[in-house]
Amino acid sequence: MIKNTIISLAVILLLSACSGDDSTDTTAETNTTTQKTVVINGHTLPPVPDKILNDSTLLGIDSNDNGVRDDVEIWIYETYQDKHPIHIDIAMQAGRAWQKVLEDPSRAIEIRPIISAASSCEAYYKVCIKQDNPLYIKREDEIINSFFVEELFFNTDNRNQAFLTYDKLLSGGSYTIPWCSEKEQLCDFNTTKYEE
Repeated sequence: MIKNTIISLAVILLLSACSGDDSTDTTAETNTTTQKTVVINGHTLPPVPDKILNDSTLLGIDSNDNGVRDDVEIWIYETYQDKHPIHIDIAMQAGRAWQKVLEDPSRAIEIRPIISAASSCEAYYKVCIKQDNPLYIKREDEIINSFFVEELFFNTDNRNQAFLTYDKLLSGGSYTIPWCSEKEQLCDFNTTKYEE
């Protein structure tokens, strides 16, 4: 009896395989997660990182090794894709700068000029150029704002603690703000590509 049941099952499986029914293949495909390649302004975005894995460490995931955590990079490109491309350059500079805090907040004195440079670069396009200039960044389009820093970049308890350590080490210090004539030079990207 068992032998007949096994033979019957084998025949059914063989007939199913020959019938061209791809339902099992389709099920396998629908259960497989595939990510599309996303290109914004000629830049290929990294794959969306697994949130749990990304948030399990201070540094997170930077799969393309450009100094900006993948979730932050994706947010930057998606948020500013319809703005002038300089918004992306400024935000990526800020992303690289704030990543330094996560790498070693105890080096706050060394890192502060890098953070300041990113902020000064944005300030050049927000304060130092005329409002009719297409590169002018309006107050409502401010890039390095509290959301970017607090909620996006330092989005876990450990990352927030790293920021607080960095901030505490700078407490009581005296720092200068560069003149407008110096601010554009603090951008870490080629600003001449945007000049008319």
